[in-house]
Amino acid sequence: MLLRRHLTAVAQQQQGFMRIQATAHQQFLALRVQAQEVLLRHAVGAGLSRELSAGKARDTRSLPHSVPQPAASIARERAPTEDRPSGPRFTRAQLEIHADGRISEIFGPAFAGQDGYARQVRMPRPPLLLADRVTAIDGAPGSMGRGRIQTETDVANHAWAALCGRLPAGVMIEAGQADLMLVSWLGVDALNRGERVYRLLGCELTYHGELPRLVDTLRFDIHLDGHAAQGDVRLMFFHYDCVNGDRPQLSVRQGQAGFFTDAELAASTGCLWTPQTQAIIESPRLDPPAVASMPSELGREQLQALAAGDAAACFGPGFELARTHTRTPSIHGGRMLLLDRVSHVHGAGKPANAGSGSPWGRGYLRAELDIRPDQWFFDGHFKNDPCMPGTLMFEGCLQAMAIYLAAAGHTLKRDGWRFQPVPELPYQLQCRGQVTPSSRLLVTEVFVEELIGGPEPTVYADLLCTVDGLKAFHARRVALQLVPDWPLESEESGVGWAKRSVPNSSPQIVGHGCALAQPTEERAPVVDGFPFDRQSLLACALGRPSQAFGPMYARFDGPLRVARLPSPPYHFISRIQSIEGPIGVMRAGARVVAEYDIPGADWYFDDNGARVMPFAVLLEAALQPCGWLSSYVGSALTCETELGFRNLDGEGTVVAELPPGAGTLLTEVELTDVSASAGMIIENFSVVCRIGGREVYRLRTVFGFFPPEALAAQVGLPVDAGQREIFGRDAGPGPGTREQRRRPQSNRQTMPLALLRALKRPICPSGSRVPGPASRLFRLPHAMLRMLDRIEGYWPDAGAAGLGQVRAVKDIDPGEWFFKAHFFQDPVQPGSLGLEAMLQTLQWYLLQQEGTDTMESPRFESIALDRTHRWKYRGQVLPHHRLVHTTLEVTGRGRDQRGLYAIADASLWVDGQRIYEATGLGVRIVAGDAQ
Repeated sequence: MLLRRHLTAVAQQQQGFMRIQATAHQQFLALRVQAQEVLLRHAVGAGLSRELSAGKARDTRSLPHSVPQPAASIARERAPTEDRPSGPRFTRAQLEIHADGRISEIFGPAFAGQDGYARQVRMPRPPLLLADRVTAIDGAPGSMGRGRIQTETDVANHAWAALCGRLPAGVMIEAGQADLMLVSWLGVDALNRGERVYRLLGCELTYHGELPRLVDTLRFDIHLDGHAAQGDVRLMFFHYDCVNGDRPQLSVRQGQAGFFTDAELAASTGCLWTPQTQAIIESPRLDPPAVASMPSELGREQLQALAAGDAAACFGPGFELARTHTRTPSIHGGRMLLLDRVSHVHGAGKPANAGSGSPWGRGYLRAELDIRPDQWFFDGHFKNDPCMPGTLMFEGCLQAMAIYLAAAGHTLKRDGWRFQPVPELPYQLQCRGQVTPSSRLLVTEVFVEELIGGPEPTVYADLLCTVDGLKAFHARRVALQLVPDWPLESEESGVGWAKRSVPNSSPQIVGHGCALAQPTEERAPVVDGFPFDRQSLLACALGRPSQAFGPMYARFDGPLRVARLPSPPYHFISRIQSIEGPIGVMRAGARVVAEYDIPGADWYFDDNGARVMPFAVLLEAALQPCGWLSSYVGSALTCETELGFRNLDGEGTVVAELPPGAGTLLTEVELTDVSASAGMIIENFSVVCRIGGREVYRLRTVFGFFPPEALAAQVGLPVDAGQREIFGRDAGPGPGTREQRRRPQSNRQTMPLALLRALKRPICPSGSRVPGPASRLFRLPHAMLRMLDRIEGYWPDAGAAGLGQVRAVKDIDPGEWFFKAHFFQDPVQPGSLGLEAMLQTLQWYLLQQEGTDTMESPRFESIALDRTHRWKYRGQVLPHHRLVHTTLEVTGRGRDQRGLYAIADASLWVDGQRIYEATGLGVRIVAGDAQ
């Protein structure tokens, strides 16, 4: 209220300035003194400094009768709609004329006299023309008095500059560029006469809130507060406010710009700042890096890798976890990558030496950009006056700060986050040099003052840009932080994920001889005013938690992680059909019915051994609604710390296969029991999957919520002598003929990855290729679904039943697709894919047996139907692990009315620890296509 009254009083005072000559004169004198001080302290060149020292500043023609004091570094409380100027408006097309055409065409014949000047004060040309329209101008044309201009920028029109779906901080400053058009309207080129060009000298800027998104429109209210002159040198003083909707976005205060000749610019002595003389915090916060060692230098290819989202390729060993990221915090690529290389990176504790580094010893980075005459920003900024915008220098500095934070390892556990300047802090920017086509090298230096590795890692640093040895730009104590963000909310990633996850359902309905339900249209149950629609499901995987479950999950919209659904391509819920039970109440009895539209074509049908839904996908479609229901009842809200969500046990029976386009799978889930103790929560569920009214899968399962330390401390499953023996036994006979496999062999042989890959092609049990189109169904899964790299051991007569034992191996790659999909910010191999590895090992075993030579079009069932299977998980496969072994012992083998089958008990081991077991697991070879 006080601020509004103050602003109103200021506006009234400005309206009365013409009538209060004495006050206006005193204000003008104060401005003149201020101008002298600015010119003397920050003169562009040594020659200019001497000239100013010999004389006194005078007013320019038609100086205003009144000039307000510089505005304070605060933002308006609301959009500047009051006291709106009523002057002319200009369209985007007219702004482009101002940037590149005859200015008199839009300003009128009074400006025709300057049309012949090669150089004028102009708006930048596209793509750096960031203002989309002028909504008002206040100020007499040609008066060289005070003035005001209001512009709007539709961020979507400038998506070329966006990063993570947001306008970068430096580019947003540049969008407030219409002080150029305002001073042009006020007639500066009648004085410059083509001999002087505009250069920004400095300003104080303050960001407010988050950076603008592509859907936003920015409104700039720019005030030219006054002018000053010394001889032919003129200065202008300005400030502006930028609002985004009804909230402040950016405040610029104490803006200073001047108009200089080429000689004056060439004589610049640059910034006088030195790190040795800068007063800094005596007791800084300096947290150690999050990695064992930081890289000492980075080349262009490494920076491009970081811009492409591959931090591991950029920084090398120690950054493998970044390969699991859905969207790693990164910097701009393409033309907006404003650094060619990083020549020096120093962590805290390493002082300057050999002319490089920081005398503060708190951290340092030095980057370089080679300047070429054909660089993209020269053409647009400005016509006949090519120079790099100072705002892009600042953007390059922010990129360098982001690289420093990333090189220190602070992005590794922050998948989806992004960089932004810390808001509500004033930053002082000073420009005292220029980058032109004749320049050779731009050096950017980051002098770290503080580094805080807390929940939102932040670096405070002074920034210095040097052009061919001249200190051209300095910014004092700029703060850059990592902040939570969500891939779903960025334009390029969110739309992509959404499109990728919408199934391409076929209208053809097929199944086990019965009519199945057609996919239904979108239906969204609403609870307490919150719609649980498709977008909320995707938000549960990749978005803001409060957009997945409403306001009760707003506490997880920050650094705290929360349990999530898998993301595409491992996301198997199309919609929530119905919910029973109150939201946020963790008790038994809650129910949900989820739907999954089975597509007519998708990756898992292509990658499976037969064109039926793989068991891993069916299991996920059954289990994912359990995870959703756990979040709906508010399980994570019962604890103040982060909790990981893991499946523990299950028992079920599959009774039908699901071919492509089978219809809509309905999964009914009931939370049957809940218990909580010592910061852990155990929840039991009953699950039934149906399609077209027919039951497909029935199971009971147990999930748990655990603190990170409890998950890390898991000791796995007990190991008996037989299990230990098969895991550690030397490999037996490898692949060969059946006769060869019957003969004892002691040497170690394995089936390598290359041969396993070959099995994605059709094969007969004898090893020959099967002719005909139907033969393509008889193969092991491949590509994304392949969970084996090699068969390491096969003992055909081993085991209690004498039916054989097998050991298979998979090498863990942190870049595997499933770490990205399961889960966002909590990468772990899905347990369903561990069971899939067991089934594939058993499929390989069955391929070694006789009895299928006479079968017509043999193929695998993904799991043997009508047989109960059980599983137990007591550990997890994480990106840092090296090897997964799958061991199985065959307990039954035979032929029934459906075909040839094998039953086994299996274990999964990670780096020598037994973490999964399954009993009663079966596969079957049957004849013909799925029905």
